[in-house]
Formats: sequence, C-alpha cells, structure tokens
Amino acid sequence: MSITWSSASAENPNRFEANDRITLFPDVENGLSVWVNTTARDFCNWQSGPPTGPPPAIDTVVLLGKETGKGAVVGRFSTDVYIEVRRFDEDPSPLIGPCEDIAEQLADPDAEPFATGTANWKGNDNDVFGSETRGNSFGDGIKAVVTDSAGNDYRCTSTFHVNNRCHAPEFAPPACLRDAGTLTPI
Repeated sequence: MSITWSSASAENPNRFEANDRITLFPDVENGLSVWVNTTARDFCNWQSGPPTGPPPAIDTVVLLGKETGKGAVVGRFSTDVYIEVRRFDEDPSPLIGPCEDIAEQLADPDAEPFATGTANWKGNDNDVFGSETRGNSFGDGIKAVVTDSAGNDYRCTSTFHVNNRCHAPEFAPPACLRDAGTLTPI
C-alpha cells in the first residue's frame, strides 16, 4: 500500500509544482517502513495534529501534464528526492499505521533511520483530475541506493500501479494491481 498526497497549482497548464508530494509505504517482508521526500519525524509530527497545511515534503516535485482532446489531463513526473528507511519496532501484524509502527523510535530523540539516501521517483497518471472520460491508470515507482549507519549500501525499489477499471473482487485487491518493493544488499 502506498499513500501519496498531491495538490498542484498551475501557472502553465503543462507544468505543475507540487510542494506537498510525498509517499510512504511498508515493506512487510523486510520489516521496514519507507519514507520518500519526507522524514518519519516530520511526517509524524505533522500527522499527530490534526494536520494543518500540506504534508511536510522536503523538495518541490514538478509534474508535467498534457490535456487530451476529451478533457483528461495526462501527467507524469521524474525527480531525485530524499529517502529514509526505518525498521518496524516489532512485528507489525497487522500494520497499524506508519507512525504507530515505529513509535518507539520516534519517542527516542537519538534514534536514527536504518538507512538513508537519494531515490529516483517516477510517476504517471492518465487522468490526473478524474475527468472520467477514460479509465484512470496511475502509479509510481522508486529506485534508490540507501546507506546504513555502518556504511553498507542497499538497493531499494518499489512499484505501485493500478487502473480504476480493472476487476476488483469484493475481498481482494484489484486484479491489475502491482504493488511490490525490495531491499537488497549491494
């Protein structure tokens, strides 16, 4: 599961600058929580609110869009941003929430992330504003190298993609959902 926020204001209809675009996701197989374009501390402080203002993104993300002849806006982005990886405090079965699953680390002001680095983050959406003139196929992915406190490097990848018109069984994810991530030593 990936949580992504975005709002864009456009001076140029083909270019949007989003100062609140972040994503975070669990890597349950490896017991990790991954934060892209934000830090766990900043996000969890913002969320502990009620949240005021946009989510705390580190960098502005430039989204490029093009309107189709039927009113849909097709959008994409590609940028290099900060990535932070944290280990879950304990086995999070079931997952409770991004901040709750690392609460012990957040309570310790000296606790550092497991690893940090720079991610190449790409995304696309073929109906950004939901015109409903077509099926909305959207998603994003990251490719990153992160380094832990001992200097060990890991390759971190994630892919999320779905189409709103694919078959979605009542108690299962949509048939066309791709949602996967890996963390492997280099």
